[in-house]
Amino acid sequence: MNLLLKENIAFRNLFIGRILCIFADSVLFFSLLKWLEVQSTSSNNFTLFYIAFYLPVFLFALPIGAWIHNKTLQKVMMYSNFVQVFVIILFLLFIPYMSYQWAYLLLIVISILGLFFVPANQSLLPHIVENDDRPKANSLLQLGYTAVKILGQIFTASMIKASFSPVSLLTVSVGLLIVSIFFIKNIKPMVRMEQIIKQNQWKLIIEGVSYVVKQPQLKALFLFLALAMLFATSVDLILISFLSDILHVGVENLSFIGTASVCGIAIGATIVPKFYKEVERKWLMIPPLFALSISIGSLFFITNWVLILPFFFFQGIALGCFNVTFVTYLQDVISSDNYTRTFSLYNMMLSSMALPGIMMAGLFINNIGVLKTILVISFIIFVIGIVGIYFTPKLGHGQIKEKNLNEAM
Repeated sequence: MNLLLKENIAFRNLFIGRILCIFADSVLFFSLLKWLEVQSTSSNNFTLFYIAFYLPVFLFALPIGAWIHNKTLQKVMMYSNFVQVFVIILFLLFIPYMSYQWAYLLLIVISILGLFFVPANQSLLPHIVENDDRPKANSLLQLGYTAVKILGQIFTASMIKASFSPVSLLTVSVGLLIVSIFFIKNIKPMVRMEQIIKQNQWKLIIEGVSYVVKQPQLKALFLFLALAMLFATSVDLILISFLSDILHVGVENLSFIGTASVCGIAIGATIVPKFYKEVERKWLMIPPLFALSISIGSLFFITNWVLILPFFFFQGIALGCFNVTFVTYLQDVISSDNYTRTFSLYNMMLSSMALPGIMMAGLFINNIGVLKTILVISFIIFVIGIVGIYFTPKLGHGQIKEKNLNEAM
């Protein structure tokens, strides 16, 4: 995998540009979360915090995916970062005069900008990496994501514990995003999916969704993903409520739990390239739900936040297998002219289901308490895993040269 970074300059620039953005987002997210804890007094504000982050994904993921369909992918990524730098600087200039609610507006803007960056990033990779190297490339991206997520979380939590202001840490995000722009600019060749006939944006959206719906395997996989994410994405809110209401410790400890999880993700991402062509891909995607069910359920018995770490480490291994396998599978089987729209739908499913999931978890926490919510969510996720085993069709083994679904069917 190191040879891929050395020999493929375009991928190396994509890799560095991407992980710098992840580091910046990690510092930004945890800094704002701590600032909200300091500035506000109600635990309900954490629910609103996550709603503000995920609401734009639910509303705008598909239209943005259609919009970038015929745009230069590198430029989409650069402009997304540039606008994010401008917005954060503006926030820092006016923060002495703002109440904590302005953090929600910043999150909404950052979330919208991510809807441009992420699908463009995922759609660009197949154009600069050969088919045989894609499992390795996606594994490297996942490992890079894991490493900088760990660094970002540890760095932010350590700085906060060292009495650095959460707001002052936002300047780190600005610097990282600026450096990222330079690497993205040097990804060559510039990739743009030209449209022979100009099409209405809504028609592009409908065609993108229809493309997935008409493929039995993709349809089943996306429905399963939506159902799983509805409950799985509530884990952060549950953890925050558990840490603050049950264990009575600061929310910055969430970053250490996240670090344990992404360490596991790194191992999972390393495993996938070794087994992608040998193991039925379905069995690299279903197990994460059982691991997540166990890790959430374990909270019911835990009395010290440190004991959470091993459970979320093993959960991370399963998630690493899922992430790399799912993205590589999509890159293998979908046609190139559907990359941006399919990945926008994927990211919408991955993130937007968090909106109703978090609202549901928030209602559970307010009405039945944190501990009972832990049991309910853990049980539901376990049942979804059982359903996934029986209703998700076989996805086949990764092959050296695999045709897209349109050609194969």
